[in-house]
Amino acid sequence: MRSTISNSTSSFDTMKSVLEPLQEEDLIFKRFEPFFLGLIGSRKRIRVYHGVDLKSRYLLVFAVDRKSALLKKDIYEWLELKARIESHFGYKILQNIALLRAPLCSSAKTLLKQQGWKVVFA
Repeated sequence: MRSTISNSTSSFDTMKSVLEPLQEEDLIFKRFEPFFLGLIGSRKRIRVYHGVDLKSRYLLVFAVDRKSALLKKDIYEWLELKARIESHFGYKILQNIALLRAPLCSSAKTLLKQQGWKVVFA
């Protein structure tokens, strides 16, 4: 039986390891749960979490742990995933957070900022 949690070997393997760095950034949630990328036909090896903050805004957290740097092409893939997730849920997700344990290329960081993403290094 195939696991629906994730096929990632990330150190973001517990909910606590994801929530603690976000709480340090004063991000508190009413609801917070993993989103399984298999639901939208993706095989990406990142963890995605979907939630609602205290102001009732929908948000996505992309949690990535890897040794190689995140490049601009990775960020474009995330933006495509975000659009597919919004289509899956049927509503716009206003807050997007990149929770990273990976080096981030400066042009990728600029792209995330331009798209309104918050970058948190764990």
